[in-house]
Amino acid sequence: RGSKASGFSVRHFVTHRGSLLDVIYIKRKVSEMRSDCIFFCPIRVRYNEVDQQGIVYNGHYVIYTDIAFEEFFRSKGYPYKTLVEEHDSEVCHKKSTYEFFASAYEGDLIEVGMRVLKIGNRSMTIGFEIYREGEDDVIVTCETVYVGYDTKNRASKPISDLMRQLLGA
Repeated sequence: RGSKASGFSVRHFVTHRGSLLDVIYIKRKVSEMRSDCIFFCPIRVRYNEVDQQGIVYNGHYVIYTDIAFEEFFRSKGYPYKTLVEEHDSEVCHKKSTYEFFASAYEGDLIEVGMRVLKIGNRSMTIGFEIYREGEDDVIVTCETVYVGYDTKNRASKPISDLMRQLLGA
């Protein structure tokens, strides 16, 4: 279970190697909490997304964060396809970094939280946090960099004013 001390949320895990017991501490800044998220997208973990032990394959977290990103804009009245086709607000995925703290399992209802970390001229960084429904212990965190994209010229361009507005910038 998690405990909070000195500005960190600490998770304790006990592992067994032969006769030796190790305690592993995983720390994350308390500022990375549910309350920092501007949007949550619920997703049910399906059977085809897990291995034989019922644990979600790591690659599915990329899909989960992509779904949350798209659903955020839909919740604001702008499905992503509309942003691209009618408002010239395309972005492309440049880089993502994932950090795993626990596992999600088949049948879990997870909540993918989203928060804006930084919006520059041509790029923005979005933070994602994945939780099991009703729990405060994070399963996975992710930081993704998106770049404004000109579909006609296949080149970067500034993030649109509409996208900035929708993200609260």
